[in-house]
This record gives sequence, C-alpha cells and structure tokens, in this order.
Amino acid sequence: KVITTHTYEERVNTILYAKNAGMEVCSGLILGLGETPSQRLELAFKLRDLDVDAVPINILVPVAGTPLAASPALPPLEILKTFAIFRFILPDRNIRYAAGRERSLRTLQPFGLVSGLNGMLIGSCLTVSGADRSTDAEMLQDRGFPDNKN
Repeated sequence: KVITTHTYEERVNTILYAKNAGMEVCSGLILGLGETPSQRLELAFKLRDLDVDAVPINILVPVAGTPLAASPALPPLEILKTFAIFRFILPDRNIRYAAGRERSLRTLQPFGLVSGLNGMLIGSCLTVSGADRSTDAEMLQDRGFPDNKN
C-alpha cells in the first residue's frame, strides 16, 4: 500500500527474471510501515521461496512532510526478534542492517549481530544519515569482530 508505481506481482516478477538470468538478487524490507508480524513472516518465506541472495532490513525513519511522518517507532526488542526470525527462515542468506538501526535500536544495535544479522550498511542510507565509520568500527570491535580496514 506504500508503493504505488508498480504492483507487488511486478516486483516478484522482476526478482524471478533476474534469478532466471543468473543474477544475484538483493531484496529486503522496511520494518515499521504498519505491517503485522504475520506479514513479516509471509515476506520472509516469500524471499526464501524466491531464493534471494541478500536481504537488507531497513527500519522506518519517519521524515517530516512524508505520509509516514507520524508512524510510531517499533519497540527495539520487536525489531531484534524480527531479525532472529528472518535468520531462522533464511539460514544461509546474507541478512544485514540497513537504514534506521541507529535511531531505532540505539544502544541495542550490537544485538542485531547476535540475533542473526551478518552485515550492515555503513554511513548514509538513501535519505537518512547513519553513524560514521569509526562509530560502527568501534561497535564491531567491542563485539569481537576483527578490524578490517579494506
């Protein structure tokens, strides 16, 4: 109901066309658009069935002047549970943080990596600013991940 430029079926077909052409597919979601937990589950199974390779999980950052500006924030533990459920359903996929993690999870960000994420986008994500690289590097080092400057 948020995207009106193309239908859900068209988006699914685009993924199928790309997979049939031998391409790797990155397809994910934005949490907090008013979806239900059941709809999140449905999407996780759909992404599994479509055999996507990578799943970025964004968390809505309400922006003033947009239709979703007044959207309520999801509780951090609900977000972390969603990550864990996606990992359970998609055990061998690259699931990563994308936009919104700093604002939505605050000090609980490291627990996303414990709950099943295996990567994160660093810096700005499309229309929202993210943490700077040094802040993310410190978080990773605190969790015991090696410092990789490449």
